[in-house]
Amino acid sequence: MKKLLFLLFPLFIQAQDVPIGFWKDYQSYTNTSYITQAKSKIYCVTNGGLFYLNRDDNTLNRLSKVTGLSDIGVKKIAYYDSSETTIITYENCNIDLIKEGRIINISDIKRKEIIGNKLINNITIKKGIAYLSCTFGLVLLDLEKEEIKDTYRIGENGNFVGINSCAFNEQNIFVASEDGIYSADIHSTSLFDFNSWELDTNRTENYWNIFSIGDSIWTGDSNSFYNNNLLFIANNDTVLIYENLLTNPDTLIDNKLKYIQYIYHDIEENTWIADSENGLLQFINFNYQGNFIPEGPTINDTYSLEYENNTLYMCHGGHINFSSQGKIYDGVSIRKNYDEWINYNYTAIGIDVLEVAVKNGTEYYASWRDGLSEIKNGELVIRYDNDNTNGALETTGSSNNRIKISDLKFDDNGNLWGLNSEVNHPLFVKTKDNEWFSFGMNQDRLGLFFDDLIIDQYNQKWGILGRGGLFVYNDNSTISDANDDQYKILKNSVGQGNLPSMGVYSIAEDLDGEIWVGTDKGIGIFYNPSAIFSGNNFDAQQVLIQEGDYGQYLLSEEKIKCITIDGANRKWIGTEKTGVFLISEDGMEEIQHFTAENSPLFSNNIYDITINPENGEVFIGTEKGLISYRSDATTGVKTQEETHVFPNPVRETYNGPIAINGLITNANIKITDIDGNLVFEDFAKGGQAIWNGKNKNGERASTGVYLVFSTDINGLEKMVSKILFVK
Repeated sequence: MKKLLFLLFPLFIQAQDVPIGFWKDYQSYTNTSYITQAKSKIYCVTNGGLFYLNRDDNTLNRLSKVTGLSDIGVKKIAYYDSSETTIITYENCNIDLIKEGRIINISDIKRKEIIGNKLINNITIKKGIAYLSCTFGLVLLDLEKEEIKDTYRIGENGNFVGINSCAFNEQNIFVASEDGIYSADIHSTSLFDFNSWELDTNRTENYWNIFSIGDSIWTGDSNSFYNNNLLFIANNDTVLIYENLLTNPDTLIDNKLKYIQYIYHDIEENTWIADSENGLLQFINFNYQGNFIPEGPTINDTYSLEYENNTLYMCHGGHINFSSQGKIYDGVSIRKNYDEWINYNYTAIGIDVLEVAVKNGTEYYASWRDGLSEIKNGELVIRYDNDNTNGALETTGSSNNRIKISDLKFDDNGNLWGLNSEVNHPLFVKTKDNEWFSFGMNQDRLGLFFDDLIIDQYNQKWGILGRGGLFVYNDNSTISDANDDQYKILKNSVGQGNLPSMGVYSIAEDLDGEIWVGTDKGIGIFYNPSAIFSGNNFDAQQVLIQEGDYGQYLLSEEKIKCITIDGANRKWIGTEKTGVFLISEDGMEEIQHFTAENSPLFSNNIYDITINPENGEVFIGTEKGLISYRSDATTGVKTQEETHVFPNPVRETYNGPIAINGLITNANIKITDIDGNLVFEDFAKGGQAIWNGKNKNGERASTGVYLVFSTDINGLEKMVSKILFVK
């Protein structure tokens, strides 16, 4: 099956804001695995992603679903010069061809049901045919007709084997397979018949690479590479280079080489090396010149996302169902100033980092193994443990004495609260005066695991019990005196919380103070959280929505992995299997539903969502990496001061939304021409209003200057901006 798409544009590696309604890719590009050349472009495959170095202007450019590719998880790439065609294969066997600015998607192999593994291991091109070495045979892709031409299933007596790579000489075609080396007459008309292929009984190992040197055929493992008349043998950080196969090789050693994945020697005598830690490395005359890595997180794994002080924090996790360690050493990736990324690894903040809390430029990191770390200006200040916290940070009591902190939050008074699993006093606090206290809830510490923590506007602490409901704790604003404290365990029974399920996965407080709880059976809402300890009814309720002739509870069939509130009090909801929902303030209206099938979203399994409150960029952590969507809502300001219009001026070629942000929450906006004639009127979504660039008659506005007026809830009007419009 062939589908035609258009390549929108590459994502250039530079600081830039994306327009409203557009997506942006934030994948990791450190772990590179494959290289090819297409004229002046050096393409590099990374851990699921793809970028290229343009040698003409030395820019780095990302390619992904955001720029028009059809899938995520790039596996291999090749280039056919005669028709200027780039072939991209994916981990799920999807295929894209890039020709003349078009993307032709060929999904036949992806859609075909095949027993066992289904992978495309390699691409070899000969006379306009891309030979795809697959785990189920050799697939021929006609690059001119843009279609699958044939499939050769190879193996003795019909016992078909996986093909790792293929090569040609003048007479024969050779494949390296799981059973060894097979060959056949290239001119045969019956290559589809396994009887046409002969196994070399002297070479019956599982060879990975096969290539022709002159008229000879050579085989090797995954560390051998041959291109442009040079043979390379890699061993982690060392390369042997054979220019003349009868002489001793040259040796290439450099401290930038850590784990070599692929080597490519181009026609200009540059050697390019894909390294799993240092990106794309360039050597000239085998002397190191530099490396190329597009800015991005260290790895694609997301456990949690936070946006604080114009900074995005991507904590990489994790644990396995609370009990055992995830053993993730990559810490946290931090994005500042658009696309400038840094990383703190386990040596600074511990292993299995789950969450971060930030106050006055100081960062606190929660580790599921190593407790609590304090970082200031990129340097470790202290790692807190049982000894330096007055015993507040208890260890698990097992032989390894771990401190398993799941979340951290600051209250309005500057006190840092956190949750510690498998201990007698799981709720702890570090006061603004650096005093430490911890609190118990009469629970058996064994198997007592915690997840997220929030602090509501009544200073009550809400915590998720490891798939066992919720707790609410009230210290009555007397942290040092536990005698007046109250706590309650919330369950799925009437009068005790009435949760949709005990399987709780997420919790958030909205702008009205309501508590939204995400479970594996939809959402429950505590409309009156102040009543938790009052003795009155406080049970959660579910939103009943109309579906055709029937009513059902909101997202009751979904596992709700995360809930995030935007500046307009709308709810961004991430699910395990059906992507992201944006619903209205009360949950009654579905505004957007993004999936991997209808959007550039990398995966339908969503781990976390956070929002830049100033520009409305929604960061979405998926199973396959980080992506963002620029929404139309921001957080409103308390006092109307400077506003920002984007874009401004509005050029004649621009037809998208025009954003006015920095407004008072839910302000009434009027746009007039210079003579005072009303052109547009609406209410802001949080702190941002959107104009489509048309007048009240639905026509594109004329060239000129337009005035923007903002009115607050008291009816006070103020001219806040001007827009230059070019028709």
